[in-house]
Amino acid sequence: MRVVSYNIQYCKGRDGKIDPQRVVQAVQEADIIGFQEVDKAAARTGFIDQPQALGEGFSDYFWVYGPTVDALSRHHPRGNERRQFGNMIISRWPIVQSRNLLYTPRMGGANYLSVQLGLLETVIITPAGPIRAYCTHLHHLSPVLRLKQIEQLKQHLLEAPFEGSVISGSAGQDWSEGINEHEVPFDALIFGDFNLKPGSLEYEALVGTPHPHDPSSRLLTIDGLVDTWVVAGNKEEDGVSLIRDFETGSGLRIDYVFATAKLSKKVVGAWIDSEAVASDHQPYWVEFASPLFD
Repeated sequence: MRVVSYNIQYCKGRDGKIDPQRVVQAVQEADIIGFQEVDKAAARTGFIDQPQALGEGFSDYFWVYGPTVDALSRHHPRGNERRQFGNMIISRWPIVQSRNLLYTPRMGGANYLSVQLGLLETVIITPAGPIRAYCTHLHHLSPVLRLKQIEQLKQHLLEAPFEGSVISGSAGQDWSEGINEHEVPFDALIFGDFNLKPGSLEYEALVGTPHPHDPSSRLLTIDGLVDTWVVAGNKEEDGVSLIRDFETGSGLRIDYVFATAKLSKKVVGAWIDSEAVASDHQPYWVEFASPLFD
């Protein structure tokens, strides 16, 4: 199984052109994809319905879109369209349910850009069994806000299996249509542009503090997550998913796929596609061994 996280910068490539098809081509071989910064009906992207355009690029796949920004598209020719911006998950296998969760408080900016952000949750039925797949985008400026968002993310990850499906209990068929037959699994993957660097306080809030007897590993709690980049054999401080200097290739690793402990044991490889030009970020890929569950 191959998965990829990609901040697509509303399909705006290095050349400044808006091209959803170029994004699709960059991740065509993936089984599960988490996109961040997906636009819909925005003037800056020609009022394109990007979720629809991206979804059509994977004609046999399943997809859901979780807008975190929703407002009237004031300049749209039809006048009554909604301008949206958010996260998207595309899967080779059925997405049987989803929820879109908004981070609070938003803390509106007075002298900086402040955008409502959130967490898109899905339950996907893979050939090996169900997993949860999440897609998120954390605040780009404030570590204080990122820590609050991480706290909400981790709390939700822990509680979601006990909250049940989006329709649960003894509902009639006219209500459930079989939805209540699907349990919410514990195992999860979290795709996202986390806007944080390895070694930061926010990073430690996700993966734990360094092990006192083994600095190369982390103290993992039951609700903790594993950085798939590291478990694949890479160093925390290595890797660039946001290139700052194209001549030297230097930059930051701020795009991640985190996994719960059981799934992390199946990671067999991870890499960043430095050649992709469809966004200002680079796609981050992770490969898992088959079967996912023994």
